[in-house]
Amino acid sequence: MIKINLVAEVSAPAAARRKKREISLGAKPGDTILLIVLLLSFLVIGGNWYLLNAKKSHLEARRDQLRAQRDQLKTYIDKVQKLQAERDALKHKIDIIDKLKKQQHGPVRIMDEISKALPDLLWLDSMTVKGNVVTLRGEAMDENAVANYIGNLDASPFFQEPSLIDLRLGGKGLYTFRLTCVFTYNPPEIKKGGSGTAGNHGQGG
Repeated sequence: MIKINLVAEVSAPAAARRKKREISLGAKPGDTILLIVLLLSFLVIGGNWYLLNAKKSHLEARRDQLRAQRDQLKTYIDKVQKLQAERDALKHKIDIIDKLKKQQHGPVRIMDEISKALPDLLWLDSMTVKGNVVTLRGEAMDENAVANYIGNLDASPFFQEPSLIDLRLGGKGLYTFRLTCVFTYNPPEIKKGGSGTAGNHGQGG
């Protein structure tokens, strides 16, 4: 007698269908595309993060290098500024010393040059110095002696702009005069090696 198990035959196709449904879960085309897009997004984001992180590290290293150079240069800058301050202080002291020397020896030099320019027949009574302006008062035998004195002062590199302020005949038959001139302590002619004396200091009237 032949027995047919219909239940088993019917159950086999159903099991196959169930198995097929289990295998096909998550394998739809839309799900695959979504997974690919997500994967590419993660790759792009990760690549950008890596590049930005590398750039950040490079910039931080450059910043530290520049800071080190700044600190190193600051040491030299401080030294230069200190030397500059010391040089300025020394120059100021030298200028003061030079000024004091000029003030100390200035009248002596003025008297020396004024005496060299004196012609015959002329005498000085007084001399006044205000700054670089020298005022001279004196007497002369005649007008030519005064003119010669003005010419000698004008010929000297130490005197500029000699000007006769007053000239008159006195009661003793002598001419009294008053003149002014500008005295230069360091004339350009002397700096260049020129002569420091007037051309004719002893000519008569």
